[in-house]
Amino acid sequence: MQKYHWLAIASLAVAVGIFLALPTSIDPVAFSLTDEGPPKFTGPLAVNDHLSKSRKLFKDEIQGPEAFATADGYVYTGLLDGRVIRFDKSDLTTLETMMACSQGDCGRPLGLYFHPQDKSKLYVADAKKGILSIDLDTRRVQILVNAHQPGNGIAPLVFVNDLLVLSNGSIFFTDTSKKFGVEDVDADVAEARPNGRLFHFSPSDGSLHTALEGLHGANGVCVGPNEEFLLVAELTRARVTRYYLKGPKAGTVDTFAQNLPGLPDNITPSSRGGYWVGFGALRDNGVLDMMAGLPWLRALVYKVQSPVKNDTYLDIWLTPSLQSKLMASIKALVQKHGMIVELDASGQIVRSLHDPNGVVVTSTSSVLDLGDTLFIGSYSAPYIALCPV
Repeated sequence: MQKYHWLAIASLAVAVGIFLALPTSIDPVAFSLTDEGPPKFTGPLAVNDHLSKSRKLFKDEIQGPEAFATADGYVYTGLLDGRVIRFDKSDLTTLETMMACSQGDCGRPLGLYFHPQDKSKLYVADAKKGILSIDLDTRRVQILVNAHQPGNGIAPLVFVNDLLVLSNGSIFFTDTSKKFGVEDVDADVAEARPNGRLFHFSPSDGSLHTALEGLHGANGVCVGPNEEFLLVAELTRARVTRYYLKGPKAGTVDTFAQNLPGLPDNITPSSRGGYWVGFGALRDNGVLDMMAGLPWLRALVYKVQSPVKNDTYLDIWLTPSLQSKLMASIKALVQKHGMIVELDASGQIVRSLHDPNGVVVTSTSSVLDLGDTLFIGSYSAPYIALCPV
């Protein structure tokens, strides 16, 4: 009996070895998020149930309200199906489509922004199409930066994510990865290489320039006071990087916030003069930090998650049922704990709001702070979370 026991173990070891040896489309790198481990949930990070008291807006009428913009009493958001919608923030019952999705020509609108002095046009960072503008009166959509042909000798944009518009009309936007598109965001997270970029576009002359390269999962972008600097969330390094626009440090970068409690998505202004940060996943159980140093394990998880994208033979025996069971086991390691944090003007965490059991809020993408109310977005949730503060 013992002979067969060891035979089974040996067979399993061989199977795992073969599985690891199968090719993959990603090239993961080992790294460390921090030497001291994830931050403890104490002090301003102490667990509470504030987010669990949120109200679900437009439940099952929408999916994936990633980010927000507001003007003239309306709140705007982009959806997973490619539409941009708006609703009256004093009504909260009726949705209005501002950018429709034509069959076969649907993008994925992510970041939204208004010109500081002109609310007649809404600017959109579309992950697939590039930088767009929507005339709110005519609803005419114009492509300002074509993701497939950005110009100025710049390679195609693969994953346009977030944007902002300065007072002079110039636009800064992030391209999360020059290798993986929005459908393959898990591949970019698993690879964890510096594939991200920050771009500067001038609508006045149509010029496009690379402001920063080598960013790790370039995600949300936000402007600081007096437009002195920009803040860029780096998803796979759990930090926020600062890029100076003015003064003696113009053109240089430093770290604004590091060792964040999760993988940051968007960063947006808070009504108290700081910044809100949403998280796609939290680090509190140590799983993400452990996997950071094990690139082979991240490759293994990605092979299970996306067998067809990785190997034409793997999907033959990895049946949908088996894949579902394996992914359920993996996802069980990632808690449903939802959280947003508020950073002060110096990048320190001063407040956190939680839904520890993921009753209403699990992963968070963006926060729109209206003073007494927070609208909280998600890349995939079928509603917007409305949280009183």
